[in-house]
Amino acid sequence: MIQGHGDDIYEYEGTIRHNFSSNVFHAIRMPGLEEHLRECIGCIGNYPPVEASLPERMLSMRHGNRQHENLITSGATEAIYLIALATASPGSNDCRCHSAIVVPTFSEYEDACRLYGHEVSHIRSLHEVNDEMNMVWLCNPNNPTGSVIPKSQLVEAAFSHPHTVFVVDQSYAFFCREELLQPREAAQMGNVILLHSMTKKYAIPGLRLGYVTGPLPLIDTLRMHRMPWTVNALAMQACLYILENEHLFHFNIDQYLQEAQQLNAAINAIDGMEALPTRTHFMLVRMAKGDSILLKRKLVDEYGILIRSAHNFAGLDRRYFRVAAQTEEENRLLVDALKNLVNKC
Repeated sequence: MIQGHGDDIYEYEGTIRHNFSSNVFHAIRMPGLEEHLRECIGCIGNYPPVEASLPERMLSMRHGNRQHENLITSGATEAIYLIALATASPGSNDCRCHSAIVVPTFSEYEDACRLYGHEVSHIRSLHEVNDEMNMVWLCNPNNPTGSVIPKSQLVEAAFSHPHTVFVVDQSYAFFCREELLQPREAAQMGNVILLHSMTKKYAIPGLRLGYVTGPLPLIDTLRMHRMPWTVNALAMQACLYILENEHLFHFNIDQYLQEAQQLNAAINAIDGMEALPTRTHFMLVRMAKGDSILLKRKLVDEYGILIRSAHNFAGLDRRYFRVAAQTEEENRLLVDALKNLVNKC
């Protein structure tokens, strides 16, 4: 679990100067957040609240849903494992929960399901969903491909299979312009759970902060199965600050997505590399030949650049790697480095 993932910068002892490996835009800043956390560092001397009632109430005001249809979690990853735990079927293999995962995608869905005894199968699209599947897991926009399943298609699948729970990870919702499901809509549908990440939007992956929204019976089930104090006091302070000061956060997402498309085109112009189409800020790249693990090593050693080898995503191999657009200057450095190394890996 959590092996070979992006942002393994801690492995390289300060040698990384440009980090393209995680789907975080490192230039994003939430005004005042770091100063606020310095000022309230004393909060770590006390337990955080067991129930995050205040931020969950603030989320309900933002989304127009009921307070208890929101559950604050320690990043989207806690939510993934919590859902797998809460929906596991005890007893023999005959009554195991059947989870279908739309691949290629984030490996933690499968790891969590297998940890708690789910029967797991892989599907390539929602057209393959059938009523024997208790749950369907998907990432939208999808990691690592950057593709987006249209909202209408997802709604149709959920209504066509009312006894199947659809777990939709929308951690990258901020970084796309397509219409996605809203928390209030998911709650009304009754069989859709949405995962949200503050890590990505506000570039705070070290704090581990996210939340889940969905229909009250499903969220109540998750709440009953979670451990106490999973969201630490400092992360809770960050959550409250962000929700109270959202009006201070200004980021030109259209310009950033345009720069991501320019990076995509520049990589596609390199003979021997194909950046696949993406609807968000990160992209999957396929090498005509070569080894992305070797490429990753050479980029680190020769340029101080870190990418994400995508060989351990289901359905992909060592020809694939993933990058997330950074600043315009950094993107140029990456493209130049790839041009120099494309035939050496």
